Amino acid sequence: MKTTTFIKICRIFLEFHHFLYFYEQICLLYSRTINDGGDNMWSMIIGSVIGSFMWCVMDNEGSLLRRSHCQSCGKSLGWYELIPVLSYFMQRGRCRLCRQRIPVSHVVVEVLFALMFLLLTARPDEMTANCVLLICFLVPLAIYDTYHFRIPDHMTFLFFLLLLIFNVEQLLDFGHLLSAGLMILLLHLFYFLTGSIGYGDVKLLSVMSLFLPWPYFVLIFMLTYVIGGIAAIIFLCYKNQLKKIPFVPFIATSTMIVLFYYDELYSIYFGGFLT
Repeated sequence: MKTTTFIKICRIFLEFHHFLYFYEQICLLYSRTINDGGDNMWSMIIGSVIGSFMWCVMDNEGSLLRRSHCQSCGKSLGWYELIPVLSYFMQRGRCRLCRQRIPVSHVVVEVLFALMFLLLTARPDEMTANCVLLICFLVPLAIYDTYHFRIPDHMTFLFFLLLLIFNVEQLLDFGHLLSAGLMILLLHLFYFLTGSIGYGDVKLLSVMSLFLPWPYFVLIFMLTYVIGGIAAIIFLCYKNQLKKIPFVPFIATSTMIVLFYYDELYSIYFGGFLT
């Protein structure tokens, strides 16, 4: 039993190493694209490729780098079936072998990634490692949460590991650790006292609070509830009995708004604009 567990741990670390190498190479290629003048088409292609890969990682909870396959018949997919966006339409949204429908969420993620990376190309100053990581994880998590109302633990853990690698020096700052610890404590109190969000959302927000400056995180949290409240009112207009609302889409939306419009939002909420 101990030998089997050790082998599993070794496999996870090996797969994570390969995943990290792939992620670094993609980011390097994207950085070169930005530095060479920000070709919009290349940015969209790279974004859609990353989106396709991240959705594959999301689905493969047992393995980070398992080969892509049809979810209905299990057929391994060839390279021509993995071209982002185009393959979906060339196959008319169906598997070539079993003819079952391919979930539309695949192409939605690829298109959203293409658009987000196009937006980053237009605003290269925001193209930091943390910004790319937030997009790479929050966008597919938002789509997944919309369909399944849950956040895969392996994605939260992977998100934490990658943020840790790129921000390890930030955790050596005692002041930042103190403010992050306070945020995490308040999140857990909020969860246990209100029960208005799932614990998966608490874990995701806790990871974000560890690596984002506290003004960023506070703005993200406030905007999440503002956007979520507006969405809930709209949903209730069309559906009287609303039992569940996915929370990650609102986290993702508010995070993107804060990342791109932080200075304006900061001046409104913290800079005395309203006083």
